[in-house]
Amino acid sequence: MGRDWCLISTSSYAVLGGRLGRSLWYVVCTLLVAVALFELGIAVYLAHIRASASALINSAREIRTTSDAEREIAAWKERSGNDFWQESDQPGGDHNYDAQIANLAIARLHLVQPTAVTVGITMRSGRLRWVTVIEMTGWQPVTAVAINEWFDSGMPSRTLLREGHSALAVTVEFPSALPEDQRAKALAVNTGCLVWHGGCKTVQDILPGIWQLEADRRAN
Repeated sequence: MGRDWCLISTSSYAVLGGRLGRSLWYVVCTLLVAVALFELGIAVYLAHIRASASALINSAREIRTTSDAEREIAAWKERSGNDFWQESDQPGGDHNYDAQIANLAIARLHLVQPTAVTVGITMRSGRLRWVTVIEMTGWQPVTAVAINEWFDSGMPSRTLLREGHSALAVTVEFPSALPEDQRAKALAVNTGCLVWHGGCKTVQDILPGIWQLEADRRAN
């Protein structure tokens, strides 16, 4: 009787152990699939954010006239809705259109550094005055590069490079008449800052050709 009870108990534990093993395997597989889908979702989201930021900067590069600016504003409204551009009136008669693409939804998870790309278009009396491209990144301190292309000023045909109160903030200004090769360098903003885990730490990371612009200015 004792031996029979022992055999039954052993058999029961074997069946129970098999069921527990299958349950554990199912839980582990489910967790692995969930993690993989989560990581895939983040990768897809970041790729979308970077592509959108690059497209927005490309729009700024395409603007050479008032008509170009109106075309790009209309195209983004059709693509992303009327609320994509934040409009505001400034003293003196300037009317601003500002659009921003940021990675804050993922940055809050501390998977990437918080980064935003902003493009601003300023008009006065229906005429284009300037276009601004700004990239800011980091928690604290924040690293930032602001690029201003002027369309209605008497600026000399060269790049002006102004450092802020720290080496982490730089403003680049140039007229629309700047030679195209220098203009391309001035607008070559690195959107990888939005998706890199370590982020961008310096203004050179944000605008790799920034000091080449200064070298070109001095050479000329």
